[in-house]
Amino acid sequence: MHILIDIGNSTVVVALADDQGNIADTWRFKTKKEETASFYRYELRQGLRKYGVEAADIQKITISSVVPEVNDDMAQAITDLTGLQPHFFSIADAQGIISIDVESPTQLGKDRLADAIGAACCYGVPAIVIDFGTATTIGVIDENRVFRGGIIIPGVKTSMNALSARASQLPAITIEKPQHLIGRNTLECMQSGIVNGTAAMIDGLIHQLLPTLNGEPHIIATGGMSRTIAQHCHHQITIDPYLLFKGLFQAK
Repeated sequence: MHILIDIGNSTVVVALADDQGNIADTWRFKTKKEETASFYRYELRQGLRKYGVEAADIQKITISSVVPEVNDDMAQAITDLTGLQPHFFSIADAQGIISIDVESPTQLGKDRLADAIGAACCYGVPAIVIDFGTATTIGVIDENRVFRGGIIIPGVKTSMNALSARASQLPAITIEKPQHLIGRNTLECMQSGIVNGTAAMIDGLIHQLLPTLNGEPHIIATGGMSRTIAQHCHHQITIDPYLLFKGLFQAK
């Protein structure tokens, strides 16, 4: 068994994969920069127990992290539980699978690289990858498997939380498709803005990206808000919640 871990700004997601890269189970918990190894050890132990995973079952542990502050504590927790040293996915792991053509490769988020590898290996190129996380990111991989860069946008929940926090009369809401495009009340107005507005923005950006690519691209969406938003876009978008983990597995 291969354990794949995505340490994001808001959430840590752990996936259990077989030797073919098929994802069997996942669980998640909050990313807490202020916590110690004991917190991560507890959360990992709970998941391993739930799914009946013993240390002897684990062959390798690979981590994608965009929160370096928790890396040491996570590594210590993993070693305490399994006796194994985790491997932190890096730019070097991506080389040979895709090429990277950006100005500052060291600043590139490991999650965006893993998404790009997952798209190239599992769907083909050219590809456009949209990851709806704390930030909504768009990555572009051309027909030669070159990661050319992309776009970073405030995330769906990040934007909505900021709006509710800054506007006294706008409450915190559940993000879901409203009954009407033209909202009939404050709740519907906000839901339409965040769902229909984000979908329209993604459609518009895809429309602008298409002429920059040779051939019809595969468009894949992943991340926590992908199902909520991508289904309302006009472009044909494949939703793959495990894209990042597929990329991590390919780069093992």
